[in-house]
Amino acid sequence: MRLAVAIVLLSVLAFGGWGVPSPAAFAQAQPQADGGADFEGLPAGPGREAVYFTCRACHSLNQFTQQRMDRDDWQAVIDRMIHANKMADPEPWAKTLVLSYLSTHFGVDEEDWGGLPPGDGREDVFYTCQACHSLTTVQQQRLSRDVWDETLVWMVEEQGMPQPEPDEYARILDYLGTYLAPDSPQ
Repeated sequence: MRLAVAIVLLSVLAFGGWGVPSPAAFAQAQPQADGGADFEGLPAGPGREAVYFTCRACHSLNQFTQQRMDRDDWQAVIDRMIHANKMADPEPWAKTLVLSYLSTHFGVDEEDWGGLPPGDGREDVFYTCQACHSLTTVQQQRLSRDVWDETLVWMVEEQGMPQPEPDEYARILDYLGTYLAPDSPQ
């Protein structure tokens, strides 16, 4: 019980009230027999509790644990949530803690692009697609260039995907139509 109270206080103090855990969050973070808490498989480390209770206030864990971004990209995501989604701006030390945790445990391994084959546009596909999907889901599609184009338009118009800049859109579409086409090697 003391651990749960301490976590709540840390969240409230660190984030100025942002990310106050819901009763459901407490139900999911039940104490374990060893005195620890279950954080739904988040790796142990400084910032885990802040990330768990803050991010889970609005998102499922899968929405961010499947992401692989460097620290600057995680910073951009948090900034976008603050400015576009009206999330309260965390205290600077708390933001640093969250960014360090996310970039350490869900950062980019320069050798690993989630299994995407090398090619122009891979980085754009990597960051754009996994904002909502696992890369496995994207790689399994194997669509023609025209169907990829229709899919991207549908995601922007109907699913709220941010519209990529024209040159970025072209790189994404070229990459998908070349490397994730029905006849491309798997």
